[in-house]
Amino acid sequence: MLNISKYLKRSALTHYINSCLNISIFDDLCNILVENFLKTNIVNLSDFSQHQLGNNLDQYFHQKLNCGRQLGLSPQLILEGLTDGLPTNIKQLMTINPPTSPTEWLMVATR
Repeated sequence: MLNISKYLKRSALTHYINSCLNISIFDDLCNILVENFLKTNIVNLSDFSQHQLGNNLDQYFHQKLNCGRQLGLSPQLILEGLTDGLPTNIKQLMTINPPTSPTEWLMVATR
């Protein structure tokens, strides 16, 4: 991740620099770049708040995370929104020891 900046140009490099404190793994960088440069879906707050966990935790996580990022929500609001869409038993686990990053959130949710 340290040398990725020499491969990015223009606005992709700017996005990386502005987000580098929040990027801990390569997948996070990929998600940010895809959201900002490849996807043209228009989302609104109701898309984010109404999204609930179905059968696939990974899919739920990535869709809701991407939606929150597209809306420009703070990381804390995204984490709260991710937790709100969970069943009560998992939601209680998240409130006892709240995760501080999306990666940590996913690890706790998959336990």
